[in-house]
Amino acid sequence: MDEQTLNEIVARNAIHEVLTRYCRALDRLDEPMLRSCFHPDSQHNHGFVGPTEQFFGYAWQVLQGCVATHHQLGAVSIAVHGDTADSEAYFTAYHRLSDTPPAAFGLDAAGYDLTVSGRYVDAFEKRDGEWRIVRRTGVHDWRRFEPPADRDFFRLPPEGRGRRDKQDPVYSRRSLGG
Repeated sequence: MDEQTLNEIVARNAIHEVLTRYCRALDRLDEPMLRSCFHPDSQHNHGFVGPTEQFFGYAWQVLQGCVATHHQLGAVSIAVHGDTADSEAYFTAYHRLSDTPPAAFGLDAAGYDLTVSGRYVDAFEKRDGEWRIVRRTGVHDWRRFEPPADRDFFRLPPEGRGRRDKQDPVYSRRSLGG
């Protein structure tokens, strides 16, 4: 295998890891991890339009208005061009809205389940040896608001449910976030 092909494989793997880390950061409410996915001067257009630095506050308002979230990636396409890259990552994101839901969803959404499916269309740059997003465009392909139907989920023992803080089991695994 030639060096260019090997470098592209390494870059694609690093970019995919950024996308995965983004999902984990949102679901665990881990702001430092979320920030690690973006270069400081990055721009955002996904529910919020402007500097990503300002997106973080918007994202936290939305996420804190949820009881639980679950972001999952589907098909991911990555094109590497030296120290820049473009990607399209399909996502499905579940949100259990609280009794005081984020303003972005309206008061009539209180207590509902919101599922969004779409794509993250990103521009990446490798700076100082690290791949991060410099421009994000979020595209929604569909959204569904539904009455909750989890029945006994919140009666499960707490240790069997995902947590939205550093007490989640993933943080006990050093190589995955601890």
